[in-house]
Amino acid sequence: MTTKVQVTPTLESNRIEALDIMRGFALLGILLVNMRHFQYGLFPEYTMPAPTSFLDSGADALISILAQGSFYTLFSFLFGYGMALMKDRFIEQKQGFVAVYWRRTLILLLLGYVHGLFIWDGDILFMYAICGFLLFFFLKLTERGLLIWALILLGIMAISALGELSMEEDPFTEAVFQSIAAYSEDEAAVLSSGTYGEVVEFRRTADPTGLGVLGDILIFVNNMISVIGMFLLGAFVHRKGWIANAAEHKAIFKRMLWIGLLIGFPIKIATVLSPANLETIQIIIGGPLVALFYISCIALFSQTAQGKKLLKPFTYVGRLSLTNYLLQSLVFTTVFYGYGLGLYGSLGLFVGLLLSIGFFALQIVCSHFWLRHFRIGPMEWVWRAGTYLSIPKWRR
Repeated sequence: MTTKVQVTPTLESNRIEALDIMRGFALLGILLVNMRHFQYGLFPEYTMPAPTSFLDSGADALISILAQGSFYTLFSFLFGYGMALMKDRFIEQKQGFVAVYWRRTLILLLLGYVHGLFIWDGDILFMYAICGFLLFFFLKLTERGLLIWALILLGIMAISALGELSMEEDPFTEAVFQSIAAYSEDEAAVLSSGTYGEVVEFRRTADPTGLGVLGDILIFVNNMISVIGMFLLGAFVHRKGWIANAAEHKAIFKRMLWIGLLIGFPIKIATVLSPANLETIQIIIGGPLVALFYISCIALFSQTAQGKKLLKPFTYVGRLSLTNYLLQSLVFTTVFYGYGLGLYGSLGLFVGLLLSIGFFALQIVCSHFWLRHFRIGPMEWVWRAGTYLSIPKWRR
């Protein structure tokens, strides 16, 4: 007769602090980038006016170089790392993993759907969940297999971005761009003055590309390739034990740091300074390389006494990453949309930058206070309860 082992979540004492720092840092960067979308819609390049002041121009360049395309990929990396870590810990403890993984991913799918439809259509959780279903099968690969597939998928995205340089716009592409431009005008109108019900209905029925379901699928699959690529890279780094034992792997992090610094940042700077529209290259190629730079800096700096002290505030936000991510959407859609304070398109990039930093500082304070009294955040509690089919401990 065998005894069934009860599956349990990761204990607080077993958390890897560098990962929580990275999650918190990623949420700051995601907010900086999302602030453009909160203020100007899903495609701000069609609705955002050209910066008219030095401060707005500087803020635009700063966000493009430091944040655009880098923190979304960093968050994807951390998701893949976390799922691989969870699987290996369950195997080590001889606990069942399959049902837990699928419940965890399904709950994320539902959260993403609700978030994307009823709060903000820039949601990433739904995409992560779909990619998470596929990640389950990739996690059966060896370390070598994970790395090869990660490089293949990220390479496909890089080649496609470079291929855009030599492509001339055909009538089909031009029609899609015109449809997106028309969608952006309609979106700006409903977000700036529409009721909550009108905003939700617009999200449910609008067709940005003019291609119907086919257009949605094409955009979704394109995004999936890069997301899964970073998932697999994160899973690979976990398997290698580089972050968990960063002190023993300083050499690899230093190499990654220099690659990001000498290749990633120059690519981003060049695309920002170029008169041509090279945003895809900036996001697809420069973004992941700069993300590796951030990963390396945190992994190395968090090993020092000074680094632990300075980076500690990011852990508070990182440990409540799901709650804080959703809270950012809830607060700023209310601030900018017509059914809230109605500040849509009226503050500008520099004020938006200051607002992002100020709100994140507030999230640090509130998260620290929360964790002094509670073990996990409210949305983490919901996610964990559904994942493990048990009531998690709430208060300390």
